[in-house]
Amino acid sequence: MASCDSSDEPAVYPIRFNQSDYTIRYATTARIGFVDGGGIYELTASNPEVLGDFYIDAENSVLVVRPSSVGESTLTVTDVEMDASVILKFTVEDFYLSFRVAEIEGDNHNPYLSGGNEIRFIRDDENTRQMKVMWQNKETYELKCIAYGCFDIERSEPNIYTLNMALHSQHMEELEAFSYTISGDWECLAIFEKYFEYEWDDRVASKSLPPKVVRMVLTDPLTDAKITCSLQPF
Repeated sequence: MASCDSSDEPAVYPIRFNQSDYTIRYATTARIGFVDGGGIYELTASNPEVLGDFYIDAENSVLVVRPSSVGESTLTVTDVEMDASVILKFTVEDFYLSFRVAEIEGDNHNPYLSGGNEIRFIRDDENTRQMKVMWQNKETYELKCIAYGCFDIERSEPNIYTLNMALHSQHMEELEAFSYTISGDWECLAIFEKYFEYEWDDRVASKSLPPKVVRMVLTDPLTDAKITCSLQPF
């Protein structure tokens, strides 16, 4: 005689995340996917002043975190039905706009900007307008900061915007200055105006909604080199 399991109910496992460490941005909602889980959860933060508002969206299987300050905190997610817990570590960085270099045309004299590199325009509490240039190893996907410094955007008539940046690497203390005329999709200027508190006129803010990909084209006025960058998702 042979017996079989007549139960048609699928096996249920405790909630699981892809990783245990997360770096997220201040003033930006993070949505972190998970799998499995019993459906009822309790969340406890070691530093709730950093993580701010957080909850489980069970219908979409995501953990939602809206950080309220820069810093570090753990978040313990307890799966009540499965009697199991997961501890996640969060690092909240200053907010930044991320642009990736998509294409370079002409004679580029900036050694820090090359195809695939990421430019981070950072907004801190004092709005000092810091910036970093990140390089990613294509084999290991490890991100490395290759340059850092500061930036500013100047507006001149008629409707000309200039991005000024001063950068240096870890091996070079002296800042190198670079200036570019900004063109491309003007929606990128509205984003800079919003997050970095520029007081430009309404012609920037009243532009149409951003397209799916927001481009920023930086033109070197000395060499006419064009560096096309695309805004990365928040």
